[in-house]
Amino acid sequence: MKTSNIPGLLPFEGIKTKKIDTNEHFKTVCISIQQGERLDTHTSPTDAFLYVLEGNANFNLEGEAFFLSPGDGMSFKAHAEHSVNALTDFKMLLFR
Repeated sequence: MKTSNIPGLLPFEGIKTKKIDTNEHFKTVCISIQQGERLDTHTSPTDAFLYVLEGNANFNLEGEAFFLSPGDGMSFKAHAEHSVNALTDFKMLLFR
């Protein structure tokens, strides 16, 4: 599958997700979070890696806060509790 201009696929309207690609090894999802919105605490069934495309957010992982900005990447283990607070309009790719 070929997708161009991935950041342009989603508007900043609340919290939006779009599946970019999936296969037997991993799934790639673009997530857009409007400034002031929060992705509530949850877990992933698999290990995951995120890459920030746009904006700033606090990523809370197992009670520790990490400030994220464009170009930052972060990995975390399956079943680790995490949440995202968008400080500005925020967009990331999630690989899991």
